[in-house]
Amino acid sequence: MEAEGQRTPPGVSSGRRDQLLGITASALAYMSLEDMLGTLLERIRDALEVDTAAVLLLDEDRGVLLARAARGLEEEVRQGIQVPLARGFAGRVAAEARPIIIDLDRAEVVNPILRQKGVRSMLGVPLTVDGRVIGVMHIGTLVRREFDADDVALLQLAADRAARAIEEAQLAEMRAVTAIMQRTLLPEALPDLPGMRFSAKYLPGGTGVRLGGDWYDVFPLRDGRQAFVVGDVVGRGVVAASMMGEVRTALRAYMFAGHPLTEVVAMLNDLLVSIGRNRGATLAIFELDPQREELEAILAGHVPPLLVDPDGASRLLEQTPGLPVGVSGGNAYESVTYPFPLGSALLLYTDGLIERRGESLDVGFGRLTAAAEAAVRETKTNLADDVYRALLDETPLEDDVALLAIETLRREGPLEMTFPTRASVLAEMRATLRRWLAAAGVDADQQFDLTLSASEAAANAIEHAYGGTESTFAVSADKDGDTVTITVRDTGSWRTARTEGGGRGLTIMRRLVDEVRITSDAVGTTVELIERVARRR
Repeated sequence: MEAEGQRTPPGVSSGRRDQLLGITASALAYMSLEDMLGTLLERIRDALEVDTAAVLLLDEDRGVLLARAARGLEEEVRQGIQVPLARGFAGRVAAEARPIIIDLDRAEVVNPILRQKGVRSMLGVPLTVDGRVIGVMHIGTLVRREFDADDVALLQLAADRAARAIEEAQLAEMRAVTAIMQRTLLPEALPDLPGMRFSAKYLPGGTGVRLGGDWYDVFPLRDGRQAFVVGDVVGRGVVAASMMGEVRTALRAYMFAGHPLTEVVAMLNDLLVSIGRNRGATLAIFELDPQREELEAILAGHVPPLLVDPDGASRLLEQTPGLPVGVSGGNAYESVTYPFPLGSALLLYTDGLIERRGESLDVGFGRLTAAAEAAVRETKTNLADDVYRALLDETPLEDDVALLAIETLRREGPLEMTFPTRASVLAEMRATLRRWLAAAGVDADQQFDLTLSASEAAANAIEHAYGGTESTFAVSADKDGDTVTITVRDTGSWRTARTEGGGRGLTIMRRLVDEVRITSDAVGTTVELIERVARRR
């Protein structure tokens, strides 16, 4: 038969009360959460003369209590016992936020360890902070015991005095975990691509100690293309963060495999539905073709990105969005193509950047547009930072914010690049050269000839200069009047037959450009490709 404990019991004996006051002594504040809970439960067992004592902490995202520390019931922690809210003994204590006493011979329990250990009687009280239940503390005996009002008062006193210290220790622990996971789930660094500039901001909302589902990513694709992504997983906490990691990894895999963008998002949607997370995610995905200076875009339930044209005018890309991914299977998605000429900028963001309580989204969009146009006119290094400061510098964040800015630059002066000796870098090198040549006023035909010639020279450096060991090679480009010179340098040694005999790559170079100069010495090999661009073919 179950008995209900009293919230405000009669007086507690002074000796036992004094003994428990030490449970939350200031010394506990300097311990880790694990050490603090262990010390706390040992003192409670001694003071209340019981066989078991345990603390279960609430995971709000999943609606379960997790066994975090125990004495006499250590298996609860080792086996990762989870108790759903409102079920069983601890679940009822948390759901009803009041002390409960039970006799295990007559009560429902969902934790089999209690019966296996031979526990007969139990008393549990809620751990509360400012009226919020953060967990449950319970004690038990191996012989039947009638817990009285004095026992209830003592355990509740201990729980009340310990709850805030427990929460503060949890917050400190979560700050450390949050920092680690955010570093893991967000890009370590944005790419450094000649002719382009990337900047980003990520800020957690609220206290900043709970993991969120907002994220951004930038990564290279085949043929020198680049992918830009911003997303927002519904909810917060570990589940949202882990789903964000799944989305990011799957998205990269599908795009690296070369699937069309419409198929990528459809496949990602079906994958998430099959996993059964029961929560959706919005996405804005862009694929840049630098040769055509075009962006292909898909929005899956996401807020419209902002595109700033070379003349400084901005517009929201309000294409019809598909459904968020992970909500229902079999969805189809359509892409839209936008011009992205030199001097353009693109802002991808999550809704926390523009939303304000009690304000329409149109006001937020207007504020973003004004901030972006001003920042593009004035920014020298970090567009994302300038836009963030204009919108949120002194505004308390209620939601997470992710912001990614992509700019294509009108390059002036020489181009200098260094690459590792891997064939996979050639597409990126060609794309960067094309952008520089276009900005230098070189027509499309000569862009092709110079880029292909440089690619052949770089391929020779990768294939022949280093004998299978990885090193680097350098590529530079300059324009002097009507003459463009592209130089490829390595520090290896080409085989003489290839240099003198004119292998296939050298033959291609000499047919495509006006002049090819090759210099080899003990330091390495230099290939100069010279083209007079004023002359039309």
